[in-house]
Amino acid sequence: MSDISNLTLSEISDHVYKKKLSPVDLFSYYHDRINKLDSKINSFIDIFDDWGEKAKISEQEISRGEYRGPLHGIPIAVKDLVDVKGKITTAGSKILSSNVAGSSAEIVNALESAGAIIVGKTELVEFAFGPHGINSNSNQTKNPWDLDKIPGGSSSGSAAAVSADMVPIAIGSDTGGSIRMPASFCGVTGFKPSYNKLSTKGVFPLSWTLDTVGPIGKSTKDCSIFVEEVCKKQNPKDQNPFGEFNSSMLDNFDSLLPVRLRVGVPTDSYFSEMDDEIKKVFTNSIDLMESNGAEIVNIDLSWLSISRPVNVVITLAEAMNVHKDYLISNYDDYTYEVVSRLVSGEGLTMNDYFSSLRVMNNIQGKIHEEFNNFDVLACPTTPELPGLIEEYSKENLSSSKKVVGGRIPSFTSVFNVTRQPSLSTLAGFSSTGMPVGLMFTGRFNRDFGVLQVGNWFEKINQHNRGNKPFIE
Repeated sequence: MSDISNLTLSEISDHVYKKKLSPVDLFSYYHDRINKLDSKINSFIDIFDDWGEKAKISEQEISRGEYRGPLHGIPIAVKDLVDVKGKITTAGSKILSSNVAGSSAEIVNALESAGAIIVGKTELVEFAFGPHGINSNSNQTKNPWDLDKIPGGSSSGSAAAVSADMVPIAIGSDTGGSIRMPASFCGVTGFKPSYNKLSTKGVFPLSWTLDTVGPIGKSTKDCSIFVEEVCKKQNPKDQNPFGEFNSSMLDNFDSLLPVRLRVGVPTDSYFSEMDDEIKKVFTNSIDLMESNGAEIVNIDLSWLSISRPVNVVITLAEAMNVHKDYLISNYDDYTYEVVSRLVSGEGLTMNDYFSSLRVMNNIQGKIHEEFNNFDVLACPTTPELPGLIEEYSKENLSSSKKVVGGRIPSFTSVFNVTRQPSLSTLAGFSSTGMPVGLMFTGRFNRDFGVLQVGNWFEKINQHNRGNKPFIE
């Protein structure tokens, strides 16, 4: 049997197809990893007891020649915001501790139709409302690279589980960066598709205007397999951003990459406000792309900084609408960090909300024009490295004169407002060995192009991808 620990999802899938690995082999390896490591990291809320039986069924199907595709028999973890029929969806809250899903989310149905095996639910910030990965309702999820550091949020458990090699891939959700921020902090790859390209039906909402769902994996190619298979199986299929390809999207990664790739790099102060160590890794990444043939196009995107407050207003207004009844009947059951955010939205007016929607519409038109000058935009995923978990105690949060962790979504949240496809992948490491993410963003509905560039960058940056977390 191959050493699974050194394999990406795409490699595992190929081994399953060639019958060098079986779904039962995968169950044995990942189940053992979870039992060994999750007590240290706290990625999971629940591990499903039917996982092993489903692995046996998948193995039998494949042995009979009924192979369904690259996700057949692959274990996938699900952020506990996403419904799985017959299982509890807590959304990380005490309030929903008995909330048994009557049906599965569309994305879960699509994955199971593709042959994937849902192995369990992962931890998250309560109601997916926070960039840090802190949830005082739960056993706090740790960053596998440093157990004293935050994992990023809100898809904290999904990113940490993939980083610690407890699953090959997981579902996350992203309203202001909740896939990309934890992917960056935990040294993995996270992809936010174009808005509404992967169905959010059956996913507990934070902001219906901004919410997306997507994969967190070890590589861009892994995320691409996930997205392509879901797009084939979900309904309606006309959401598929890859429908124009007659052959597999993955077969076209290298052949369709622009001969002279133009990478836009923001030069304004908004995207320059980052820690020195982030800046160093980012600069090295840009230099690496240029030395490998990319044309670097400097671009002033200072006007785009307005997207951050637009994201905040829309999220708060819509979250208040989602939570208004819960706040009346269950106020004391909310965590401090989340209820303090929610109540900050009470002063918003209808004019604030509708004005933000109008600004959002204008931003989308303007950013579309900017992409006439380059193929993909590159910037750091986050402006800072992950802080200590202890900094996020209720006492520190309530007494601090600054918003602890408030800078974390500064760059990611912009691209929820523009609704563009956006990917975070590992760029390098800080002097203390913490991962640093690089974010690629493309035109709306041109998800394939962003994934192409991410895949290319990971190839030329391979020297930075051999490190593993020090958790064992």
